[in-house]
Amino acid sequence: MRILHIEDEAWDSGIAHYALTLAAALKSRGHDVHFWGREGSVPCVKARELGLAVAEVTRPWLRLPHLRSQVKALGFEVINSHTGSSHSLAAASAAGLGVPVVRTRGDARPPATNTLARALAKRTAVFIAANSVIKSQIERTYPRARVELVFQGLPSPRPVPLPDELSAGIVGRLDAVKGHEDLIEAASIVVRQFPSARFYAAGAGTAERDVRLRDMTSQRGLDGAFEFLGFVPAVEDFIARCRVGVVASRDSEAVSRAGLEWMSHGRPLVATRVGCLPDIVEDGVTGRLVPPGEPESLARAVASLLKEPGRAAAMGRKARERFQARFCLDRFAGDTESIYLDLLHRLPS
Repeated sequence: MRILHIEDEAWDSGIAHYALTLAAALKSRGHDVHFWGREGSVPCVKARELGLAVAEVTRPWLRLPHLRSQVKALGFEVINSHTGSSHSLAAASAAGLGVPVVRTRGDARPPATNTLARALAKRTAVFIAANSVIKSQIERTYPRARVELVFQGLPSPRPVPLPDELSAGIVGRLDAVKGHEDLIEAASIVVRQFPSARFYAAGAGTAERDVRLRDMTSQRGLDGAFEFLGFVPAVEDFIARCRVGVVASRDSEAVSRAGLEWMSHGRPLVATRVGCLPDIVEDGVTGRLVPPGEPESLARAVASLLKEPGRAAAMGRKARERFQARFCLDRFAGDTESIYLDLLHRLPS
C-alpha cells in the first residue's frame, strides 16, 4: 500500500510518537509510507531519520490545490491523520479522489461536537482510538462512525532482571500533570517504612520546576533518597536500576510510552487510573492501579511491591507477557494494516 500520514505538530508529543512509530513499522512491512508535517518540526526531522518520505508543508490551505495534485500523482491509497487540523487537511486533500481518510485520536480532549466536526466525521472512513476511553468518547459523539481500538506498540527489548535495591522510578517530563509531587509525598511515606528505599526521576523540565521539586524532596527529608537525573539518553539503563515503575499522572495519558517501556522490560507498574493506564495495567496481576492525586494510595502500592521481591518479579514477568501479547510493535502495525486493507476492499471497483 501507499500510505500517507499527516501529523502537523511542531514538537515531539505522545501523538507524534504514535504516528512515527506506526509509520516506521508499516514501512518495515513493505509499504510505501509518506509523512507530511509542519515545516521545521521535530516530527519531520525524526521521520527522515526513520527513512520515511517526508514533505514539510507550509501554509497548507493556500497550497491545497498542489497538495491534492500530490495525493493524486503519488497514488496514495490511505491517508491517516493524527491531529484535528491534519484531519481537516486530509479530508480536503482527498475529497473526490476516492482515497479513504483515517483519523487516529490519541488526544485526551473529547471530540468536538460542532457542525463542522460532525460533517468531517461523516467523511471519515474510520476513527482509530488509542485507548478505550477515547473509543467510548468517539462512539458517543459520532454514533454512526466506525471506531476501532488500536493500542500503541513498541519494540520488544530484552528483559532485565530486577535489581536488589529497593528502588522505584518515574520517567517523564517534569510537568505538573505527571504527578511528581504525589510521588514525592508517597516516597516520604515509603522511606519511613523502608529507610533503604530509593526513588529516581528521569526527565527534564523548566529550571523553575526543577528547583521546586528538589526543594520539596528536601522539605520531606528525602535528600539522598529521591534523585532527579534529568534527561537520560538511554531509558533502558534507567529502567534496569529500578525494581518498580511508576506512572503517577493526574490526568491525560492518552498514550503512555513510559508505561509500555516499563512493562516491556519486565517491570511491575504502579499507575494511576487515568487515560490509557487501565488498559495497560491489569490490577493485581501486572502491577497496581491507584486513584490519581492520592499519595497515600500510591505509597501503599509501591511499598507492597518493594517489600515482596518475589511478588514484584512475578508481576514483572506477567507485565512482559501482557506487553508481548497486546502492545508489541508487530501487533500495532498488523492491527492497523488490517484496518487499511479492509477499507480498500470496501472501495467500489
